[in-house]
Amino acid sequence: MFNRYYEDELNKLKGLAVEFSQANPALAPMLAGSSADPDVERLLEGVAFLTGLTRQKLDDEFPEFVQELANLLFPHYLRPIPASTLVSFEPKGMLAESVRVAAGTKIDSVPVDGTPCRFRTCTELQVHPVALESAHLASGAGQAPRLVLKFALQGGLDVAQWTTPSLRLFLGGGYTEASKLLLLLAKHVKAVSLTRGDGTVAELGPKALRQAGFDSELLPYPSHAFQGYRSLQEFFVLPEKFLFVDIAGLDKALAGGSGPLFEVSVLLDQIPDWMPEIRGDSFMLNIVPVVNLFEHAADPVNHEHRASEYRLMPEAANRQHYQIYSVDQVVGYQQGASRERSYVPFGMLRHDGSNTLSYRTTLRQATVGRGSEVFLSVAYPPGDLPLPETLSVRITCTNRQLPESLKLGDLSRPTSSSPDRMSFRNIRPMTAPLNPPSGEALLWRLISHVSLNFLSIASAENLRELLNLYVFSERQEQGPETANRRRIDGIQEVTATPETRLVGRGSLLRGQQIRIKCRLDFFAGIGDMYLFGCVLDRFIGDYAGINSYTRVELEDAFTGAVFKWPPRLGQQPLL
Repeated sequence: MFNRYYEDELNKLKGLAVEFSQANPALAPMLAGSSADPDVERLLEGVAFLTGLTRQKLDDEFPEFVQELANLLFPHYLRPIPASTLVSFEPKGMLAESVRVAAGTKIDSVPVDGTPCRFRTCTELQVHPVALESAHLASGAGQAPRLVLKFALQGGLDVAQWTTPSLRLFLGGGYTEASKLLLLLAKHVKAVSLTRGDGTVAELGPKALRQAGFDSELLPYPSHAFQGYRSLQEFFVLPEKFLFVDIAGLDKALAGGSGPLFEVSVLLDQIPDWMPEIRGDSFMLNIVPVVNLFEHAADPVNHEHRASEYRLMPEAANRQHYQIYSVDQVVGYQQGASRERSYVPFGMLRHDGSNTLSYRTTLRQATVGRGSEVFLSVAYPPGDLPLPETLSVRITCTNRQLPESLKLGDLSRPTSSSPDRMSFRNIRPMTAPLNPPSGEALLWRLISHVSLNFLSIASAENLRELLNLYVFSERQEQGPETANRRRIDGIQEVTATPETRLVGRGSLLRGQQIRIKCRLDFFAGIGDMYLFGCVLDRFIGDYAGINSYTRVELEDAFTGAVFKWPPRLGQQPLL
């Protein structure tokens, strides 16, 4: 590698020497010609050697400069994408009451090469003593079609003894059929009612069904990162995360009822020609998304001020089974001092002269295998005495590529935080763990990201380019990456129309109608296109200014069918 720099500098020096000698023959007669002075040759070679080393050092450190810039502007972008999946919880025996599975509950897999993969739940789950006995589509001559969901309380409970404000359902089966079912429940529901065990009926209203996939985070973002990109990234990683629906208002509807049974009926305005088949697994209870992330400790760092940076090593018997996702806390302990010294990330450092200790991290490709390694360096305020110090570092880790070996049902081992009365297993294959862009790829993505911040995304080209920045892949033949690229390529046209609405007590609010035209044949089905539109609606709303609103419409370029979302207030702070 260095030979290239050396030869380049030497050829450049020889060329300049000839030009200078010809222009100034009295000053440098020995620099030109085939019989150049051998001492001059050695001098040129030495200069080429030194300048080549300098150039190589600058090129080697340039990716670190790009990383520093990315850490300040887009701190979420340098984090690896961990494996994720969906897990089903089942009670061990009959429940007499609801059991809460807290967000962040840790669960383990069967060992892979001697190491169990640790996952955590992404949202709170309430496991109720209720079972979904059946789900079917009821339709007949002269009758409006309706979906009928029959529930039964377990453990001898009566609806008078148990209640809940809402019940969360996962739309199961294959992704294509499940996304169609989501579209059906979002756009073709006329009424929702609940029939108690005694035959009495309570109206829940068509708004009782609420999409629930956007209320939790699969990928934790830094506090100073723009949160609007999260829904994009999570959709490209695990689109099934958004296939959850809540049935709200059950506590009031069940009040005054009796018996262990109740039935929820969803009245439809029609049966569309793309109507999905309703099967036994079309609606599922007690499902939660999980991700391969867990808190961990790094080996203590003995900082004696003899090195500028230290490689962080997770505490583990086999370190190759762990990859650092984020550095969460750095605390220093100096010899002879009882008080700990807390370090803050460099990007959150106050440059006002305050005596603040800071740290920064540098990401490099792993020397062995796939993945990345994290290096830590610390900085001190002026006047701080550089005494020997032990750094204690808390990190969040993944298990690198180990989850790729897990099969259905392998995520089933309990931990100290998992509920004792529950068994669990993964019901979907693992998504592939991915590393963030690095080197030259990161540079061009960063330039694109920064430039797009100054351009309107109400342009098909700009929107496609921005979305493509959040499709990570290491292997171009991967199916999910191909599907995501194709979805993005399906965006044919984007138009923005300014409009004004009357809100509140006579106030005017300015906003924009965003109309996106897509080709249905670029998606897995009409439900997939609708879910993609849901994600774009959320992202565009987050991207818009806080004193405005957006109203998104998605049009099929072939049939002209249009999906509309209600106005959404912008979330982007102006300052």
